[in-house]
This record gives sequence, C-alpha cells and structure tokens, in this order.
Amino acid sequence: MSTRRDIFGESICLGLGRLQGTGKDHGWNWTRKIIQEEWKGRNVGMVINENTEVVGSGCVAQVYKCRKDDGSYAAVKIIHPNIKSSISLDLLVLEDFAGGFDRMPEWTGVQYFALPEAVREFKGIMEGQIDMKKEADNLKRFREQFKDHSKSVVFPKPDDSLTTHNILVEAYESGSPISSHFRSSLSEKKALARPLITAFLRMVFTHSFIHCDLHPGNVLVKDDGRLVILDAGIVSELEEGDKKNLRDLFRAVVFNKGEEAGRMIVDRAKRERCEDKDMFAREIGKIVSEFHEQRSIGLTLGAVKIGSLLSRVLDLCRTHRVLLEPAMANVVLSTIVLEGVGRTLDPDLNLFKAAMPFLVGV
Repeated sequence: MSTRRDIFGESICLGLGRLQGTGKDHGWNWTRKIIQEEWKGRNVGMVINENTEVVGSGCVAQVYKCRKDDGSYAAVKIIHPNIKSSISLDLLVLEDFAGGFDRMPEWTGVQYFALPEAVREFKGIMEGQIDMKKEADNLKRFREQFKDHSKSVVFPKPDDSLTTHNILVEAYESGSPISSHFRSSLSEKKALARPLITAFLRMVFTHSFIHCDLHPGNVLVKDDGRLVILDAGIVSELEEGDKKNLRDLFRAVVFNKGEEAGRMIVDRAKRERCEDKDMFAREIGKIVSEFHEQRSIGLTLGAVKIGSLLSRVLDLCRTHRVLLEPAMANVVLSTIVLEGVGRTLDPDLNLFKAAMPFLVGV
C-alpha cells in the first residue's frame, strides 16, 4: 500500500512507508546471545556491541552498521527472537486449513484452487526469508547477473565466512532511501526511474530470477546516483516453461493481440475449469485494446494503470476459473508494487520502449 500514492494518497503512504525499516528492535541481549552461539568467540574483525548503531529493523531481522578492523563498514543482519517458531506455527495452521479444504467432496470444486500447492509455495518463500544463508546465496546470484550493469545497480557483497543461518554479514552500502527522493527535481527522479524499471525487466525476462520485495525501503540511492537493492530474502524463479509463457504473453499484449493472449493464458494453464474459453479470450482482448487506446497519449506510467490492468486480468482468471502458476502470480504482484514507485519517480516513462528490447530478445 505504501508504494501506491496514486491510490491512497501521499500522507497515508508516508505513514505506511515508515513500517518498511522501522520495526521494533529486539534489543542487545538477543543479539549478544546469537553472535556468541553462532560465532563462538571467533575474532570476526569488527566491533559489534550494545553501542553499535541499528540502521534498520524489519519484520524478520534487524541490521547493525559495524566498523571493521580495516576501517570499512559491514552490515550485520540478526534474525529476531522467536520469528522462526512463530512462522512455523503460522505455516502449520495454513497447511491444516488448506488440507482440510482439499479433502472436501469434489463437487464443491475447492480442489481446483490447489490450496496445498499455494501454501507450499508460500512456505518456501517464507522459509527462504528467515534463512540468512539463502539470502546470501540470492545476493551472490544477483551480483553475478548484474555484474555488467554495476554502473547503475548494485547488490551488497555477502561475507560467506561469517554468515550463518541466523546472521547475514555483507558489505555496508551507504545511501538514502529512494522514497526520500520522491520530492526531488523531475530530472533527478527520472534518472532513478529508468535503471530501477530496467533492472526489474532484466530480472524477469533475462534471468527469470526476480526480487519480489522491491518496496522503497529496500532501494537506496548512492551519492553517485547508483541504486542499491537490499533484502534479497524474497525471490521467485521462473521455470523455463513459465519464462516462455510470460514472454509470449507480454509480446501478445504489447503488440495488441489481446485475444491471442487470452487463449494463451487458458490453453497453457496447468489447471483450469473455464466453461467458455472464447469469452475469456474476448474479455482479455477488451482489456488489452483499452490498454492500447492510451497509445495516442503514450504508454507511460502516468497514462497506463498497469496495476489496474493486471488486477482486472486476475479477476477474469478467478471468475473464469483459470489458475495462474504461483511464480507467474508473484511476477504480477511484484509488478503492481513496483509500478507505484515508478509512477512517483517518472510518470512519463514509456513502458513500451523500456520493455521492447527484452521482448524481442535484444
């Protein structure tokens, strides 16, 4: 919600935005317990004590800015107390809930929703978020994939020698939250919007490995204008089939072949109970046609409401009982979140031009 100033207004979004990195600190006693257990008296080459600055605290962990012996700084992310047991209990309740529904008589049709599968997908996402070693692996993968684009986007470098399942140590990247630039000059905001949107398109269409938590609290702006993307705990990876489906679907939408896109969605769905596939395709076609009617004023973030378009597509899938794959749904939701940030920065950014190199395979 905090990313959608076009829906909720500036004052509400500013208030909600404070929740992105200002959760309640868990206190020094817990941090001391964790580092004593995980590092067991090792000389870690940095200072971390009760006076060390806490630079952020989210729902899963908090981050310290620690001075290293060589004079540089490291970000040390310590998982919150009881978060693993709390999430495990939540997931157990969800699994029981989904399993109970899935065992209902077939005439109810609830099996179509594949609730156990959805919970398994969600479980994988949440378990990845609370395992600092997995986040370190994600960061290394993003750094490798963006090594040729480090002049515009960077990811912190993790320190494998000190990272454990409960502690993540990475290079400290200084910068200001991108939300603090929402009131900057138009030229400065435009300079930030393009690399952010391009990075997301590259994740989706080139690497199929997507950061699914790109809210403003996870994007910093360095003094030299480069973007720093943090908190790689929530990611989604598209399988080869999903990648092809997504690329083909976006091509059909961009080239105004809406009914073709609709047939593609229903024909390639692994699970559907659509009673009128032609009607579904026609309704998708109408949405795409409305999208292209905006071309007279430009397919810009200011003119085209991507979130509204995608929400309508999701509604059609629900009413016609066409089930999207969880990974595809994650891409849709991530796009909706990022749209709000992009529109705030540069409402004139042309989505058609930004996406075209990725859609034609350049």
